[in-house]
Amino acid sequence: MNPIIKLENVYKTYRMGEVTVHALNDLSLDLDANELTVILGASGSGKTTLLNLIGGIDSPSKGTIVVDGKNIGKMNQRELTDYRRNNIGFIFQFYNLIPNLNARENLEFVFEYVLENNKGSKNARAQELLEKVGLGERGSHFPHQLSGGEQQRVAIARALAKDPRIILADEPTGELDYRTGLKILDILLSLSKENRAVIIVTHNRELARIATKVVRLRDGKVLDVKKNDTPIPVSELEW
Repeated sequence: MNPIIKLENVYKTYRMGEVTVHALNDLSLDLDANELTVILGASGSGKTTLLNLIGGIDSPSKGTIVVDGKNIGKMNQRELTDYRRNNIGFIFQFYNLIPNLNARENLEFVFEYVLENNKGSKNARAQELLEKVGLGERGSHFPHQLSGGEQQRVAIARALAKDPRIILADEPTGELDYRTGLKILDILLSLSKENRAVIIVTHNRELARIATKVVRLRDGKVLDVKKNDTPIPVSELEW
């Protein structure tokens, strides 16, 4: 089976004054659907850069990134916008909800301003997604009226509004307490079993125990890739 994401000999360099920073350095990696991948690495290892390249937020300096058979590194800005809209669900550490919209309206905003040819009622679809993440009764609440975990679940529902094949999560439990973090991870794990590729970048090694694939980065390179044939239940995590 062909991987949904294939990176080959990818480099990403930045100029900082007279210094060249090699954020990614000859990185090659395959990622599959129906898989929860945890990408581990210390600060500066290239985790977020890798996520931004897969998500079409940035482009490689060199090398190829093929997603569903399309080389996104050769896309222009309009094509990248369409790619992000149609394929990628982003989940950030700090939620990034619109503060003057309630939970349901944050989702409806995606339907109205991001999606094209939306079918059915925006309100009904938003409610369906809120129920999927356990917030069916909280749709009329504004972000400041929700706990951190509830805001993160709204952010997950928002990512799902596009029905993406790929979900990219950047330290999704970093600002959450232990119990709330487990709830978020349980949702992400279940989503990885719906023919999606779910990719979490984190410095928390404990999360690797629930993943089906673990990728370790160091200095912009893949240190190793391991398949995990016996991931533990989310409830057994400790950190």
